[in-house]
Amino acid sequence: MSIRISSNTPEDEPGNTLLPVRDRIDEDLRTHPAVRLASEEVPLTHRTSGERFGPVRLVERGSDVAVVFAGDTTRWAVLVQQGDDSPKASVILGVPNPRANFGRSFRASHLARLTVHQAGDPSVAKEPPEAGWMALSGIAAKGVSQFEVRSSIDTDTGGVGADDGVVFAVLRARWREKLHVAVTLASGEIVVVTIS
Repeated sequence: MSIRISSNTPEDEPGNTLLPVRDRIDEDLRTHPAVRLASEEVPLTHRTSGERFGPVRLVERGSDVAVVFAGDTTRWAVLVQQGDDSPKASVILGVPNPRANFGRSFRASHLARLTVHQAGDPSVAKEPPEAGWMALSGIAAKGVSQFEVRSSIDTDTGGVGADDGVVFAVLRARWREKLHVAVTLASGEIVVVTIS
């Protein structure tokens, strides 16, 4: 499933450069056994070009681990699951950083450029799984201090990128379930964002 809500910002115009990533790379996470395997799923050019690439978050649910990486141009969510013989990794979502001239003064939903993607293993009968992992990324308007993404079986809450307004959530959800997203404004007001 992929849901995209896009702003009218012309992202591909000449001179419209990407903002640098400001997420704090967590050096302690590099020693986690899932991180090395997960990082190998990110395209080599994103791991080796520029100055920064590393894990910023790790979400564990049972034997499954999702790792969020930040690079110079893109953020990635990678899932590591226990396979028949050894763990296997797969990318859930990769999203480019916002452009330098991306305006954050919008107020309609307080969350824009929303991308949601779900990953899960089909059954032997090739039926969709009952549940899987979902990754959500978007840009929060100015004044949004944190976000909460909730499914019927999991919740992810986090901060908003101070410099670029990026939100990036990773959680378990029932297959094709609509997520409930709430953003908290600096005033303390909570605004529910509808994903449809």
